[in-house]
Amino acid sequence: MKKIFNSFAVLSILAIGFASCEKRLDVSNPNYFTDDQMAAYMASSPEAEQQVLKGLVGNLPGYINYYNADMNGGYSNSYAYESNFELRRFMQSGDVVEGDELNQGTYTTWYQNLSSNTYWRTNDDIQNYGYYLGPVHKLHPAQKALDFLTEDKVEQYPSMAASRAQALTLKALCYMLLMERYTDLSDVTSTTKQGWPIYDKFDYNAAKEPLSVKETWDYVNKTFKEAVDLFHKSTLGTEGYTIGKEVDQIYDIDCAVAQYYRCRAALDSKDWATVIEAGEELLSHFPNFIAAADYGMDTDLLPAVNERKNISDETPAGTAWGGTTFNAARNAFFNLEKNPEAIFGGARGSSNIFWSNAGFNPLKRGPSGYYQIDKGIYNQMSDNDCRKKCILPEAFEGLHIYSNNGTDTTWFSYTVPALTSFKWAASEAIGYANHTNDATTSDNIYLRSSAVLLMVAEAYAQDGKDAQAKALLDKLLAARTVSGAPTMTCDNTMAGKTALDMVKLQWRIEMWGEGDWAFFNQKRWGVQNQRGSNHWSTTQIPDQGWIWEIPQKERQGNPYWK
Repeated sequence: MKKIFNSFAVLSILAIGFASCEKRLDVSNPNYFTDDQMAAYMASSPEAEQQVLKGLVGNLPGYINYYNADMNGGYSNSYAYESNFELRRFMQSGDVVEGDELNQGTYTTWYQNLSSNTYWRTNDDIQNYGYYLGPVHKLHPAQKALDFLTEDKVEQYPSMAASRAQALTLKALCYMLLMERYTDLSDVTSTTKQGWPIYDKFDYNAAKEPLSVKETWDYVNKTFKEAVDLFHKSTLGTEGYTIGKEVDQIYDIDCAVAQYYRCRAALDSKDWATVIEAGEELLSHFPNFIAAADYGMDTDLLPAVNERKNISDETPAGTAWGGTTFNAARNAFFNLEKNPEAIFGGARGSSNIFWSNAGFNPLKRGPSGYYQIDKGIYNQMSDNDCRKKCILPEAFEGLHIYSNNGTDTTWFSYTVPALTSFKWAASEAIGYANHTNDATTSDNIYLRSSAVLLMVAEAYAQDGKDAQAKALLDKLLAARTVSGAPTMTCDNTMAGKTALDMVKLQWRIEMWGEGDWAFFNQKRWGVQNQRGSNHWSTTQIPDQGWIWEIPQKERQGNPYWK
C-alpha cells in the first residue's frame, strides 16, 4: 500500500527542500506555518478559527461520491464518478434488466457478466485499479487534516471536534470500502487472513504489513465510533446532526453520514448490536418518509404526460404541447423539498456531483436505456405499494423523446418495455418549462435513511429478533402504501416468509437502482438472486467477481502482500 502515498512523495520532497533551504539561508519560509503558528492564528478570532478549519476539512464532502479521471484510466467522463462504479455493481446484480438483446445499453458487459470482462484481476488498470483508487484518494485529505487535528488539539480547542470527526469518518470510509471490495465478507473474524495496512501520517510512508481481517474491521468500527462520539460533543448542529435542505446541511459530513457508514461497516462485520444502536439513533433524527405520492412517477400518468397535439413530421415549429408535465420538482428522488430521508447529497446550484441515476429517467431515454426491474421482484410486490405504481405493468408504445432545441417539434418515438421503472422519471427539469433533453437541473440524494432502516431491520433479523425486524419493516411498508389503500404490513404482503427473507425482499424493492447495495447485499448473504423471466441474459456474477484481487500497482509498492 506504499503506492497510496505516491502523491504524498512530491509534497514531502518539496517540504524537505524548503526545510534545507531555510536551514542554509537561515530565513523563514513565508508560505509555511508551523502547528504552533496555526494554533495561535486560530486563537486570534472565531473567524480565523473557521478559516483554518475550512481549509482543513472544507473539501471533504467532495470525497464521499468522488470524481477523478485517475479512476477511469485518465479519461474525464461520467465513468470517472465513484457512483458509476456502484452503478456497474448494480447492473451485475440481476435486479435490473438493461435494454434488450437488440438494444444493448451502456452497461451491457456488466449486465451480462460477460466472461471477457475480468474486472477483478490484479492487472486490470482501469476497473480494478480505479475501484481501488476511489477509497485511497479519500485517505489523502482525511489524514492530512488529522495530522493537525490531533486528540490533544481537540482537547485544547473543543471547537475542532466536528472537524476531526469529519476527517475520521472519511478515513474509516476508505478502509471500509477496501475491506468490502477486496476481502471475504463471509469470514470477518479471521486473525490469519490479511486485511489492510493502516497509515497514520500524511507523508511518504514506508510500506506497512496489513493487519488481519479482524484487526482491520476492529479499526474501522472503532474509528467510526470515535467520529460519532466527537460529533456528539461538538457544537455542530444538534449532537452533530445537521438536518435540512440547504447546501451546508445536505452536502456536508455530519453525524448522520458517520452513523450511516458506521451501520454499514458493522453490518459487514456482523456486529448486529452496533448496527442497531447506531441505526436507531440516526432514525430518531429522520423519523419521516417520502410521501407515497412523491415516490417516483405513477405510470398511470404516462399517457397524459406523453400526449401531444398534431403528432406528425409536419408539425409547425412552436406548436403547443398538449400534454401534462411531470416536472422533476414532483419527484422526491430529484427534489430535496419532497425527500425527508436525505442524509447526504447536493442541492441545485451547488458544485455537487449529479446523481448518476438521473440516467434512469425513461422519459429521456431510448430502448438501450430502458431499465426494467426483475420480474421476480415485481411479482412479489403488493398492488397497494406506491413503488409498484412506478413500474410500467405493460409495454407502452409511442413514447415521445424530445430533442434539445426547446421547440417541442422534434422527437423520436419508442416502445417502452413492460416493467420499466419510473422511479427517476421527469418530463422536464426543475426550473424549466420545456421538455428538452439538455436540461438536467435537480437535487441529488446520495444517502438516505430508508437504507439505514433496512440495515437495522436486517441486524434484528440476523440476531433472531424477528418481532423488532418486522416492526421496522411495517413502518416502511405503511409509508409506501398508496393513499386510500389498506395499510401494508409484513403479514399481509409477505406472508409465509421468514423475517430475514422479508428484509431481503424489501432491500431489493426499496433500494432498487441505488448505490451498490444489490451487489454487496448478495456478497454479504452469500446468495446470488435468480434472474426472473424478463431477463434476456441469465449469466450470473462469476465466483471470482466477488472478491477483487489486490491491484498489481499496489502489490509492487508493498512487499508484505501475500
